[in-house]
Amino acid sequence: MNALNTLPIELFLEKARIARKSGQKVVNLTIDEANLLEESLAVVMTRLAGDLDAIALSVQQSGDITVKMDGGSL
Repeated sequence: MNALNTLPIELFLEKARIARKSGQKVVNLTIDEANLLEESLAVVMTRLAGDLDAIALSVQQSGDITVKMDGGSL
């Protein structure tokens, strides 16, 4: 599995943080930045959805989950 390229997301978050701190009303992205952000978010969301599906499948296959709680000795 390829490593996630989250740099465009990090750059956007940094721009938004700076804009918020300086009181700006608008965050501008070039079309290239927007395209990179779009691609990065699509890959991250796709991988997250796949991971969630795998977790749900493993929970279904494992059957019941038993949790034992012990209050300890106070």
